Amino acid sequence: MGIKVYSSVLIGLGDIGLNYDLDKDQESYIQTHARAFYLNPGFDLLGGVDIDANACDIFTKKYNIRSFTKIEDALIELKPDLIILAIPTHLHLVTIKKIEKYHKPLAILCEKPMGDNLVQGYEIVNICKKLGVSLYVNYFRTCLPGSKEVKKLIDNSLIKSPMKCVVWYSKGLMHNGSHFVNLMHYWFGACLDLNIIEKGREFKNFGFEPYAILKYEGCEVSFIPVWEEFYSHYTIEIISSNGRLYWGGKTLEWTQIQRSKSQHGHSYLSDKSENMVIGADKYQMYVADELYSAMGGKVSSICTDEKALETLNTIDRILTIAHNKI
Repeated sequence: MGIKVYSSVLIGLGDIGLNYDLDKDQESYIQTHARAFYLNPGFDLLGGVDIDANACDIFTKKYNIRSFTKIEDALIELKPDLIILAIPTHLHLVTIKKIEKYHKPLAILCEKPMGDNLVQGYEIVNICKKLGVSLYVNYFRTCLPGSKEVKKLIDNSLIKSPMKCVVWYSKGLMHNGSHFVNLMHYWFGACLDLNIIEKGREFKNFGFEPYAILKYEGCEVSFIPVWEEFYSHYTIEIISSNGRLYWGGKTLEWTQIQRSKSQHGHSYLSDKSENMVIGADKYQMYVADELYSAMGGKVSSICTDEKALETLNTIDRILTIAHNKI
């Protein structure tokens, strides 16, 4: 007996939908929804949708799959089990409302952060609950092998409390910082309290960039903004009672402490580190894998609608307090 296969339609043929890996080696890179759901045997990608006819032509030529310039045409004709929303944030809610009008899928995978703000996030979730549609959000880092391994180490106290963490981020708290707020929820549990150190600037159309300290159940995390106009920068460093975890670019390493042989009672970080596989070159493949598990009722690390709301709620609290800060 073969595996269950879910029909799917991709709405949005921009960067994350189609372009990021368009000219990259298929064996080495799976960084778009198009490639991930085309290659995954658990999904049958039936069509792509974009208002840009040129993007539709590129998609059809690349994957030999039909494309549409109108959402309603694709939904009425193809009736997919899964709808993937790879569209700009400000279009999330209006597109969910259009889906509500024309088709009821089994599930929707929405790009992060699931609407422009917390109010829109709740409305999106309520629409999907009313329809009986399972909703997931593409915070892909929780699906990566490296992230799952770190969570396992934390949960099994192999990375031990007490812990402090520093996250450097750029390009707006809502736009890119939200990835790390969500990841910290995944690793450390609920955000219990927060403190705004600096309100931060508003960077172009990516929103504000506050400097904040968040107290999660398992760790205190400092979110420090840097300047996207110079270069993109995203790193995580956890200092724990028994070592240091560092995640920067394609490096994810755990360094344990070592006892000094010459200085009694003195400890320091070892010169040797344990490198972990992140999986960043194929991050959308792991999202598709975790989504397939979730749709089949199996354990999955994909971000659910409730976890996405938790992330939006934390960001809303940060930005509200930051905006009121003199």
